[in-house]
Amino acid sequence: MKKLTEQDYYNLLDISPKASFEEVRSAYDQAMSIYSTDSISTYTLFTQKERDLILSRLAEAYKTLTNSQLRKEYNHFLIERGELSPQEIGFSSLEDSDIAKGKLLEVSVESLTQKQQKAKDERVPSNKNLSLFDSQISVTGKSIKTIRTSKEMSLEEIFKQTNISRETLEDIEEERFEKLPALVYLKGFLKAYAKILQVNQTEMVDGYVKRYLEWKNTYQK
Repeated sequence: MKKLTEQDYYNLLDISPKASFEEVRSAYDQAMSIYSTDSISTYTLFTQKERDLILSRLAEAYKTLTNSQLRKEYNHFLIERGELSPQEIGFSSLEDSDIAKGKLLEVSVESLTQKQQKAKDERVPSNKNLSLFDSQISVTGKSIKTIRTSKEMSLEEIFKQTNISRETLEDIEEERFEKLPALVYLKGFLKAYAKILQVNQTEMVDGYVKRYLEWKNTYQK
């Protein structure tokens, strides 16, 4: 059996090549809860270096399989290597695609991040750095939701721009702290969310994390 860091994305997430985007998101959330830094179930099984490699691989798998074009390219890559058959993903042939002609595009976290960042920058004005609420002492999930709805943005739209699963976004807004990922990932999610909402990233991250840590210190002693 291949190591986790050597498995293809479908085996890594334990899903079918025909899995829907929603199934990919669900599998990713489950995998993150298993391999995250604060996971009790796998704490003694991996070194920090091994865990970091697995988490990086999971992020790469998630970002690729929830992007239609990158997923198509990755599927063709697996087919060319003989690790996947066209029938497994419903392809009848490779026909005249660029990939069939050997023009495979590189699938990596770096290349995907660049594409996503370009799309985000085109949408979000760089000169905006708005305050969440001038008079607010702490940032709550409810206040984040209020800002999102005031901008008429759905959770699905936030997901498409950040690749943060809808379930995780809901957990943030509903303050289901026990379901949130490890703090290092939570901060990254909040920062990406703040950028899309066009609010002060530091204020949103620090304010929300303060509430999260208060909860953790109170209920997880």
